[in-house]
Amino acid sequence: MPGEIKEKNLSSSSERLLNHARQPAEAIAEQAQQKAGAGVKSAYLHAATDSTFLESSVADLLRTAAQSVPQQLALIVPANGENRPMRSWTYARLQAEAERAAQALLGVFQPGDRVATWAGGSAEIILLHLGAALAGIVLVTLNPANRAGELEYLLTQGEVRGLFLDRVYRKLDNAAVIENLKPRLPSLQHVIFMDQWNTFVAGAINVELPKIAADSAAMILFTSGTTGKPKGAVLAHRGIVNNARLSTERLQLAAGSVWLNMLPMFHVGGSVTMTLGCLSNFGTQVLLPEFSADAMLDAIQRYRVGVTMAVPTMLVAMLQSELAPATDFSSLQVIVTGGTVVVPELVRAVRERTHAEVMTLFGQTEAGGCMCLTRRGDDPERVTQSVGAPLPLSEAKVIAPETGKIAAIGEVGEICVRTQCRMIEYFRMPEKTREALDADGWVHTGDLGVMRDDGYLQVTGRLKDMIIRGGENIYPREIEDQLAEHASVAQAAVFGVADEKWGEQVVAAVILKPGFGADANALIEFLQSRMAKHKVPRYWQFVDQFPVNASGKIQKFILREQFKL
Repeated sequence: MPGEIKEKNLSSSSERLLNHARQPAEAIAEQAQQKAGAGVKSAYLHAATDSTFLESSVADLLRTAAQSVPQQLALIVPANGENRPMRSWTYARLQAEAERAAQALLGVFQPGDRVATWAGGSAEIILLHLGAALAGIVLVTLNPANRAGELEYLLTQGEVRGLFLDRVYRKLDNAAVIENLKPRLPSLQHVIFMDQWNTFVAGAINVELPKIAADSAAMILFTSGTTGKPKGAVLAHRGIVNNARLSTERLQLAAGSVWLNMLPMFHVGGSVTMTLGCLSNFGTQVLLPEFSADAMLDAIQRYRVGVTMAVPTMLVAMLQSELAPATDFSSLQVIVTGGTVVVPELVRAVRERTHAEVMTLFGQTEAGGCMCLTRRGDDPERVTQSVGAPLPLSEAKVIAPETGKIAAIGEVGEICVRTQCRMIEYFRMPEKTREALDADGWVHTGDLGVMRDDGYLQVTGRLKDMIIRGGENIYPREIEDQLAEHASVAQAAVFGVADEKWGEQVVAAVILKPGFGADANALIEFLQSRMAKHKVPRYWQFVDQFPVNASGKIQKFILREQFKL
């Protein structure tokens, strides 16, 4: 698939982008020798500095690729049943349609406006992402599984002016939901359904697109915390472009590789690591709008996929598929995983079946995406017992939460990273921004871990009680607040327990009000009407009291120890 690479009329930053994309795997591998751990004496590490941080926007990234390999296939969306055949775009066509989308957006919105997506994956979502970036519009990406209450908060908090959405998503009537919410959303002026995309773009007026500053806002991705109130992480163009490029460098891929993207586009993994990473590689993105193990296996074989990213739950499903024994994996070089615990047995099974490298990624939206990544050639111990070394041009440290001092090698503390890829701020939340980004530019991840003597980080737990189920972040406080509104609930404590398939499952321990009986089904039905299904607890405990410490705080670790299936 790779096309001829032509160099002409490129800016200096675009030339550097091109040169990075063209590096052969052997050259990158030589540069990526495991020097991260050399001389590590404390839980602080300054990563390699032999890369260049580019002052580039997403527009620069797309145009460099389209100018360099115009006839290279940029995007493939496999056939979906009888009604939707396979579709594909060359880089030349992708740029042209993205620019048309940008012009259509500028006919309705102004640069700097916030426009949201509430839709599943599709070619049109890719074009909307790129079109917004070319127009200087800030894209706010929302989980299509969000329910009305969640959506109202996010659209209000993000001061969103426009919304692109699926008319129906997994049998939920989104059109009715947004119609009911509109009177309470004064900032929302335009609602466009994704099935109207062609009509919307056809109305574009031929206007000159703005010059996009590399340090301007590109996206807002919402991430929650212990308060239960989601926070909008504002990511700059330069941050996401460089994060995608630097993480791609570590994958050691030849230019023009085939990328299988199965991750949702409202996640930094799908929209940055995979989509922009593929662009920086001049690669071909095969987009699966929704994951299924059979579709994954078919795409790997049909399109000769070289690299994909999958949470462990996806890999388990892949191995269990009836298609797995007959699938041709010979093209597959790298599988990137993470998002939850990666067990050694799974890595061994994936390697034995596919003969591909398995690499573990550690990322966070606030840091712009990937923070740490293992390397090709790492043994199973490193892949499963660490999250790799920091990306080039960044720093990592582990600090004692009580004092802020740098910990010793092997000592547990909070993982912090310092990178130019980090978010600008939490939108309209200055106090929360100061909590996450200190005055010296360090991102406080809220994750507990240790620095190993080989310069790799190991995650051991979380300062915050976040649960990671199948790669999705779940925040107990949000669920607890909703349960508190049920007539039967006096108090609730939500926590996670290990699960072989999903990484973690959600457990709710509940104290009932006098006179009420235990009815888990009623509570499940109550929550399902208010939040995404994956957040609803799988297991329920009804107790008379919670274990608390001297300050009266619930000791969830004791609840977790006491929990039995």
